[in-house]
Order: sequence, then structure tokens, then C-alpha cells
Amino acid sequence: MSQNRSSSCLPRAALILFFLLAIILSAAFLSTRKYPVVATTSASTSVTTSPSTPAISLASTPPATTDTTSIAQAVFNAINQSRADAGLSALKWNDALARSAHQHNLTMAAANQLSHQLPGEPDLGTREKQQGLNWTFAAENIGYSTDMTQQGALSLHKAMMAEQPPNDGHRQNILTTQGTEVGVDILLDNQHNVLWLTEDFAAE
Repeated sequence: MSQNRSSSCLPRAALILFFLLAIILSAAFLSTRKYPVVATTSASTSVTTSPSTPAISLASTPPATTDTTSIAQAVFNAINQSRADAGLSALKWNDALARSAHQHNLTMAAANQLSHQLPGEPDLGTREKQQGLNWTFAAENIGYSTDMTQQGALSLHKAMMAEQPPNDGHRQNILTTQGTEVGVDILLDNQHNVLWLTEDFAAE
């Protein structure tokens, strides 16, 4: 009986303090969306199974705009600059990988979810094969930012390169010694006010 009474008669000051704390914590949580966020990485090697679904057509998808093309090029340049800094050779641009990355960005934007494979979507290796790549190595980096500018995309790259072992999957993909090609796609999602980034890597 006394326990019920004390819980129903909290001092007014304690209630005010509780609500103030809840407001502060809510504000702190919401502010985290202002910073670049990157997802976990995924890599596959030497998978030889053929895709069970036909290649995805780009005819009905929105074309890349000048802005997204220039941002993707800036990220591609940043990847190769990071590789040069590490004493590695540059990756070659591959249009088929860029198409694979674009399809994945469209799927993530439609679901408003960051994931390497969403329900009903082929896995990374199959997506790359659907674009005509007979790869021996495949890997992918994905991320999003609420900063829908080139700076937002480059901030994602910087965050990936700042990773430390053993949690440095993105960095390892960028500095791959197995992959020789990369395709980068940027999607500016005005519905959710998000910049989506996908980097698909491969070796043939």
C-alpha cells in the first residue's frame, strides 16, 4: 500500500526534472541524423552461380542528373586519391558497376532503408552479373547523409577512411588489392531528404 502511494505522489520537482531529461534526450537523438551515416559492408568472392532473374532494365528509371554525376565523380576521385596515398594503383571506372549501384540506390530510396539486400532484391553478386560482369571478386559500400551535397558525399568517404581495424570494412573495400574496378552512384532522394551512396567493386 505504501509503495503505491509513494509512486502516485511524486514531488512536482521530480516530475519536472523527468520531463526536462526526456526532452534533452530526444533532442540529442534527433541531432544524430545531421551527421553522415555508413552501413556495414558486404563482400563476395568466386561465386559462379548464374542469375535466376533477367537483367534489370534502366529504361524506366530516372537518369542521373548532372549534379549526381559530378558528385559520383568526386567520390570516385576521392577513392583513387586514398588508394594513391596508400601506395595502391587506381581503380578503373566501370559503367556496369555504376548501373548496379544505381539500381541498389533506387531500391534503398523506395524502402527508405539502408541495407545491402532488401526483400525481393537480388544479392550483390547477382546484381553485378545482371549487368554483364563475370566477376571473380565483388564488394560493396553503402551509406547515406542528410547533407545532400558533394560535401555530404565526401564526408561519407572520409568517415569510411577513418575506420579502424577490426571494424574497417568500408576502408578495406576502398583499399582492396583484389578489386580492379568500381562504379559509384549517388541518388538525391527529395522525398526523404537523403543522399544515398553506393559503391560497387569488382574484378573480372
